[in-house]
Amino acid sequence: MNRLAACWIVLLIAVSAIAAPVAFQSRTRGSDPEHARLIAMCGTWDVEVTFRFQPGSAGITSKGTSTIRPLFDGLFVEEKIEGTLNGTPFTTLSWTGFNTSTHQYEATRIASTNTIRIAESGNYDDKTKKLELKADYPMAGDTWHQRTVIETTSPDAMLVASYLSFGTVPEWKGVEIKYTRKK
Repeated sequence: MNRLAACWIVLLIAVSAIAAPVAFQSRTRGSDPEHARLIAMCGTWDVEVTFRFQPGSAGITSKGTSTIRPLFDGLFVEEKIEGTLNGTPFTTLSWTGFNTSTHQYEATRIASTNTIRIAESGNYDDKTKKLELKADYPMAGDTWHQRTVIETTSPDAMLVASYLSFGTVPEWKGVEIKYTRKK
């Protein structure tokens, strides 16, 4: 009896192991709207980045290049932004995917300008056609709150705004990035 039960368990595991990749592939690789949104962002972009380091301050604008590429057949995208700020080069990297378990987009961001990692998650709103991600992270002795809104305005243009707040400081638009697809 034990031998028969063990055979059934091994068979069940083997069938699951064979069937899982097929089922997994059918709902990835850009075939669902969530991953297709990410794939549509892929390409090389000219970017204009405006930084506002505190509420009400004048923006400091920088130009650069964003390269967004698919990873793992479209399960994730990787973005690399390179530019200069006041004559100093900077780079940011991010990895974004859609978690089919939580039904949320998830992104991790790092930059050459500081030592923090930002992990955001959020949803796409079909009505506004915007992706909104939120994060809380420690920086400079406070807990910072970040809300990033990504809007694809056309196949060749995107607008990204990151709103920041901490402590009792009200939310302000800390970063705005205008993307124009390179021809």
